Amino acid sequence: MRDYSKIIYIWAIALLIAAFFVANVEIGPETSIISVIFIISLAIPSFTAVVMWLGWRKGLALIAALSAYALVLETLAILTGIPYSEFYYNELIGTKIFGTTPFTVPFAWLPLFIGSLYLASELKIKNKKLGLGSIIVLSTILVVITDLVLDPGAVALQFWVWKDQGIFYDVPLMNFIGWVLTGFLASLIAVGLLGSRVREKKPEALASSLLLIMFFWSGICIYLNLIIPALIGIGLIIFIIYSTKGRIGNFEI
Repeated sequence: MRDYSKIIYIWAIALLIAAFFVANVEIGPETSIISVIFIISLAIPSFTAVVMWLGWRKGLALIAALSAYALVLETLAILTGIPYSEFYYNELIGTKIFGTTPFTVPFAWLPLFIGSLYLASELKIKNKKLGLGSIIVLSTILVVITDLVLDPGAVALQFWVWKDQGIFYDVPLMNFIGWVLTGFLASLIAVGLLGSRVREKKPEALASSLLLIMFFWSGICIYLNLIIPALIGIGLIIFIIYSTKGRIGNFEI
C-alpha cells in the first residue's frame, strides 16, 4: 500500500473548513446520520493501519477488545457517574445501546487512543525508544491531552451534557481524572496484548485518524473562541506531524 499522506492532509484541511459550518449552524437530531458517517469515516484510517500492522486476526482482535472496553466504561459512567462525573448524551451522534451509550463511542474514542499509543511508543530519548512502562504512562498523558481539545468543543455543541458544569470550559475536573484512569487501563490492556511489538516499527498511519480528529476539533475550538483547547490542539497537530516525519498516510511497516 502506497503512502496516502497527501490525501490525509487534504482531508484534514477539508475538516478544518467543515468545522466552521458545524460551529455556526444549529445541529439537531435529524442530522445524526451525518454525524454517524462522519465519526466512523474518521476512524477508518487508524483501524486500517492497525490491521496492516498486526494482520487481520490480531488487528481486529485488538480493535474489538478496546471497543468493548470503551463501551463498558462509557455505559458505567453514564449509569453511575464513575469515573467521569455525571453526564448524558444527546441524540446527535448515533443510536444509543440500551438507551445510554451511542454505538459510535468506540469509533470516536479508539482512534484517539491508537494515535496516542503510537506517539508514545515512537518517542526517543537519547536516540532510544521508551520502555513499556514509560510508554504506558506517556500514552495515558497524551490521550488525556486529546480530551482537553475534544470535550470543550463537544460540550459547546451539546453533543453531551455534564450535569454539573466544571472549571475548564464547563467540563468537570473529575472528567479528566477519569480519563487518566481509563487511559492508563487501556494502555495496560494494549501493552499486555501486544507486548514488545509496541516498541517495534509501525505504520505512521496509526496516528492518521488522531490528526484528522484534532484538525476538526481544533477548528471547532477556534471558531467557538475556545482559546486554550484550540492552542492545545494546534500543539498536538504539530507534534503528530513531527513524530511521523510528515508521513501520516504511510500504512506500510
